[in-house]
Amino acid sequence: MKKISLVSLLLIMILALAACGGGAAPAATEVPAPAPTEAPAEEPTEAPPTEVPPTEVPATEVPPTEVPPTEEPAAPEVISGESTNDDCVAMYEGESVHVHQAAGLTGPLAQILGDGFINGSKAAVDRINADGGVCGVMLEIHLEDSQYAPEQELAIYERFAAEDPAPLFHLSYGSGAAIVLKDRVIEDKIPHITAGLDANSFYIPRDGYTFGTGPIYSDQLAGFGAWLQDNWADVKPESAGDDIVIGVIGWANAFGQGATTDQAIEYLEGRGITVLPLEQQEVSPTADVTGQMQNLLVSGANVIWSQSLSFGPAQVIGTLRGMQAAGAAPADIIIGGVNWSMNTDVVNILGEKAAIMNGYYGVFPNYWWNDTDNEGVQRVMEDFTASGLPDAKKDVGYLLSYGQMYAIANILRQTLNDVGFEGLSGEAFFNAMQEMGTIDAGGLMSLNAMGEDRAPRQAQIRQAQVNADGKIEFVVIEDFFELPDTRPPAE
Repeated sequence: MKKISLVSLLLIMILALAACGGGAAPAATEVPAPAPTEAPAEEPTEAPPTEVPPTEVPATEVPPTEVPPTEEPAAPEVISGESTNDDCVAMYEGESVHVHQAAGLTGPLAQILGDGFINGSKAAVDRINADGGVCGVMLEIHLEDSQYAPEQELAIYERFAAEDPAPLFHLSYGSGAAIVLKDRVIEDKIPHITAGLDANSFYIPRDGYTFGTGPIYSDQLAGFGAWLQDNWADVKPESAGDDIVIGVIGWANAFGQGATTDQAIEYLEGRGITVLPLEQQEVSPTADVTGQMQNLLVSGANVIWSQSLSFGPAQVIGTLRGMQAAGAAPADIIIGGVNWSMNTDVVNILGEKAAIMNGYYGVFPNYWWNDTDNEGVQRVMEDFTASGLPDAKKDVGYLLSYGQMYAIANILRQTLNDVGFEGLSGEAFFNAMQEMGTIDAGGLMSLNAMGEDRAPRQAQIRQAQVNADGKIEFVVIEDFFELPDTRPPAE
């Protein structure tokens, strides 16, 4: 049996700092949902409990927003992910491919990261193989420990790239990995699919081999600002004037700086929206962001954007609510953030004070556990239930890794149809991605490899709302729409 090594560096940062139990209903984020995240450039060596500033602000002080969706929302066009044996030109029973995974199984981050990506990818691969594989080709998962360190990710990539035959693709989940591998994957002609949504890694140079699982961070900020302006009459705080002033607070690393690019600021300023200078917060569960928040508010911010994840947004939310309780900030200021900031790990960290997340907005490029009418989510729920895992394991990492395995399978099927099993290579995989353009990831999200595009530009706007059971739920405020294109100019 011949084996082709497919490289998957899945490093989904699924944060589970303060897990809380949840009910069986998937609609509410009452269970931990650690997010697939960025590997910060410098990580803490310990994981002390996150310090959330005390606050007595009731959830009702941040009322949910009801904004009707566009009349004809542009939902992503995807290819069915039910069976990866559909539309096969030929079958290759008896063959298999390796799916290499690398993640932080040891090291400082292992204290705060979950295993949702392992559970999700295993469930998807088990289903794909049970359905006959990809045109008969079986997938085999192989997991290695990267400790989420960029140098380890590079070392693992180099080890995989040296194999004969060479990998077909590489998966990672941090801006650091996207940056360090950008030129190398072009040289090796190995597609790199990453959740580290760094714009320069995707678009400099053009026609590169790095692809994103979601919109680049600058597109997300620009899209949120544009959506706010289009709906300002409905969402404008009473304390705000006609002008939108966005204050961005982000981690002191590549991820935290990823939204406020020259192109995003130029786009927003062109619409008459002011973006204040970036305020940076320490990448630490015990960071104090009071000073940064005061700077933004004194400078006139009526919108706060959080460019971080896990304990980062929790600190920003807790600090803002505390300031509101003390009368030091308007009670109705708008707060939201990047896609990774709207996850149930934030709810879990806030714990008994989770209701203070009520009203928080997020850019959402994927479906969620409460989208029970979505076939992809139904499939995930079926496999999750069959696994016997506790509800506490229902997280973003599970959904993302599950969907990515179907994206890989769909691209592999197209590649097999194009060149056959003997013709598999990274370049052939890349060509198949370009041929497909929009690529389904199990019905849960989609990738965009059309022409020079390297990341999708469609997303929802969701809002954290306290539901009838008193639990936080991520509710769709605006269905899928196209985000602005803020890719950097070609060099």
